[in-house]
Amino acid sequence: METERSTRGGILPGSTLVAGARRLMEAVVPDLSLLLPEAWAVAAACWDRADLSDRDRASFAALSFLPFMREDGPGPDGMKRYFRVDYLTELDRDELCAWRPELEKRLAGKRTAPWGAGLYRLKRRDEESGGSSFHRAAEALMQWADIYLTAGGLPSGGDIFLKTLNKRILNPESAGPSSGPGSPTYGAAPGNTGPAPRSPAQSGTATEPDPEAAQKALDAAMAKLEGLTGMEPIKEQVHTLSNLMKVHRKRASLGMKIPPVALHAVFTGRPGTGKTTVARLLGEIFAAQGFLRKGHLVETDRSGLVAGFVGQTAGKVDEAVSRALDGVLFIDEAYTLIPENGGNDFGREAVDTLLKRMEDYRDRLVVVVAGYPDEMERFLDSNPGLASRFGRRFFFDDFNPAELEAIFMRFMAEVGMTITDGALGKLRVYLKVAHDARDGQFGNGRMVRNLFERALESQADRLASYPELTQELLASIEESDLPDE
Repeated sequence: METERSTRGGILPGSTLVAGARRLMEAVVPDLSLLLPEAWAVAAACWDRADLSDRDRASFAALSFLPFMREDGPGPDGMKRYFRVDYLTELDRDELCAWRPELEKRLAGKRTAPWGAGLYRLKRRDEESGGSSFHRAAEALMQWADIYLTAGGLPSGGDIFLKTLNKRILNPESAGPSSGPGSPTYGAAPGNTGPAPRSPAQSGTATEPDPEAAQKALDAAMAKLEGLTGMEPIKEQVHTLSNLMKVHRKRASLGMKIPPVALHAVFTGRPGTGKTTVARLLGEIFAAQGFLRKGHLVETDRSGLVAGFVGQTAGKVDEAVSRALDGVLFIDEAYTLIPENGGNDFGREAVDTLLKRMEDYRDRLVVVVAGYPDEMERFLDSNPGLASRFGRRFFFDDFNPAELEAIFMRFMAEVGMTITDGALGKLRVYLKVAHDARDGQFGNGRMVRNLFERALESQADRLASYPELTQELLASIEESDLPDE
């Protein structure tokens, strides 16, 4: 049996975790349809504040919600043994933490879900009948949030977060129907739907980034940008945007107002020109400068946003937005959301929902839409709200033959390979012919990667009959390894 440990140090005794999970279930089960969505929403709000990287938090979330996961989890029967005693062994924690990925997937999907209606209905019912279900449920939810955030150590601003969250739980009628649990920005609690500043320097409840660490992260992201082949105009635009962020952050630190900043962007260009890579670096830059809390990149396309039946598309958009909150949502081939002559295609619903969520989470989400230049112009012209939302345009030009060669040589260097003079000459001819004959489907860097992989396959066929393979043979690309056309 484990020993009781200090909660302030960030490690909770198993008895506290088991008791808190049991109390939540006892409060939720009698009114499951009303309260389970509310419980998931509160958990998502807390997870948004402090993730499941801590073992106690992950164990507690698993204890609390795996009993309700019948189809993709153990369900109530599979969880009974954890509640037969009031402690957790290390093996118990290992088993519970193994469910971390599935729990995080569920919680991410609940970040933008509306909540409060179930608690409100329960409160009204109690007022009419003299019952106490609402107060029992509210106390269980508030205790759950307190235990969850205390596990692993109460995060900076956690006390204010909990006070605001508790106020919303106790006064569910004040929760707007479109205010999801993911609405807090830089430490504000659910229910705070007003506009928040872009910079965490203006939020007293935020965890201020360490200046030295933030500068290192920024320098690293900018170094990655400079290390990309070609793209000089793109690099210049990103440097200008980064400088603007730096100046705005200084304004915020001095208590000055920050002018509105349009961060949503349109990336146009053919495949393989580095659009996804630059979008990922923008997220890192915005996070390093405090304008996004995480700066991660979530990639999607039409298939990830549009459903085949009425009423399902908005949910798919919300799921993608939930995963991208505090980071960058990158929508590739965005023009396919509104096909030319598409009629009543559900893609228009996806666009309308996306525009609404961009406004709802304007301080927590950067959206980048990408595609071919002409198609993206048609896409932006198809909806009056699109062009005005995406104020930044980045054009990714095709790589020239010298840049394509540099990309190929980088692939070689990454795996410690060399190329003979004859093979290098053949490579240059191949790349120039491909570049001169390029059409709308020209693959740029993607084409070069495919060429490199084909060369490795040809080299393998050439070397297969050798009785002895030396390091020199394995590391060399010869003329015959490259295609003739």
